[in-house]
Amino acid sequence: MTVVVPLIIGQIVRRYIKDWLERKKPPFGAVSSSVLLMIIYTTFCDTFSNPNIDLDKFSLVLILFIIFSIQLSFMLLTFIFSTRNNSGFTPADTVAIIFCSTHKSLTLGIPMLKIVFAGHEHLSLISVPLLMYHPAQILLGSVLVPTIKSWMVSRQKGVKLTRPTV
Repeated sequence: MTVVVPLIIGQIVRRYIKDWLERKKPPFGAVSSSVLLMIIYTTFCDTFSNPNIDLDKFSLVLILFIIFSIQLSFMLLTFIFSTRNNSGFTPADTVAIIFCSTHKSLTLGIPMLKIVFAGHEHLSLISVPLLMYHPAQILLGSVLVPTIKSWMVSRQKGVKLTRPTV
């Protein structure tokens, strides 16, 4: 009800107001960013203001290490599979695959957690990995962009690098 129904309603309404939207060009980018920021803010507030959350610093660091390891592993796996000789993907496709296939969003994840674990007293604790995954993917992506971009440009020019250099 909180994810699929609004999506369907939005698609139906869009058909009828498409022309008006194209003329007015509302600032959907700013609205989307604001809504995402509010979801992240309220989730952080809900999570860390909950008295039931008992998470020490070592556990947080361990979760962060595991999340970065998982993120790097997924990125490496998608890179390896998308650069195989018979994959048929271009270097630009590979870059899109690396970043899009490992992306997880708080805007979908948090409502799903709230639906699946409704009434669960440890919901705040369950949402911590997702709260950490989202900023980790942004940080890791921004660190890897120059390396991956240079790999893609060199591959497109004909230089045969098999892996991005870190």
